[in-house]
Amino acid sequence: MLDKHSPIGIIDSGIGGYSVARRLQNHLPHEDFLYLGDGANTPYGNHSAQEILHMTRRLLQFMAQRRVKALVVACNTISCVAEQLIGALECPILNVLQSGAQAVARLQPDRVGVISTCFTAQSGCYPERILRLSPDTQAISRGCPDLADLIERYIDQPGGAGRIDQAIRDNLAGLEDLDCFLLACTHYPLAQENFQRLYPHVQWLDPAEELAGAVEAFLTEHSLLNPSPELGRLEIYTTGSAPDYAHKAETAGLLQIASVRHLAI
Repeated sequence: MLDKHSPIGIIDSGIGGYSVARRLQNHLPHEDFLYLGDGANTPYGNHSAQEILHMTRRLLQFMAQRRVKALVVACNTISCVAEQLIGALECPILNVLQSGAQAVARLQPDRVGVISTCFTAQSGCYPERILRLSPDTQAISRGCPDLADLIERYIDQPGGAGRIDQAIRDNLAGLEDLDCFLLACTHYPLAQENFQRLYPHVQWLDPAEELAGAVEAFLTEHSLLNPSPELGRLEIYTTGSAPDYAHKAETAGLLQIASVRHLAI
């Protein structure tokens, strides 16, 4: 049975899910969160579907052991195979793919650029889902092979902004005439200042706000909101470098960080 005092789990291939975690903390300040980033294997977008499923199931095993009351799949790449994970946990699994498509549908643009990892782009999951919700919108998908990895490594490093800027220009070449883009990789909102500085005329959609609202609605509907008047705590685990994750968590603006630990899976 799900317990309203249990934490909400968040999984991602790396630090990208921090962009979702900070929105969730804003929407649900009294909830405890348990974050797991697979830093040892990031970015997932460079792996096959079977490898992604294998790695994700290991993350889910950890969340099952911690008995989370809801699991948020912050990673867009994992979200593309999320239907194959149904039933893997006792709790519901909410993913960023549906929220991203809904964010586009609310805006109803004529054309939207969907920038993501190569796996997400090749899966065709976003154009299909956007077409289902917004039939008059043309979704133009672009896979960015190196952008998530560069953001993971350099977002808080001296000189990192220049590397990220150049990667953004390279990956968006030929799409400059679009006036609306969906950031379909959770790493990208961490560099939203870079995107906005380079293309100030463009509207950038971050699915995290829509996803945070969906999580809040689910908890409210099922009477699972944490009744504590205290601010919730955030525990962070990574298969990568704990000191690196701790530093980037502060840079990303995460709050109430109780611990940052390495996890050997």
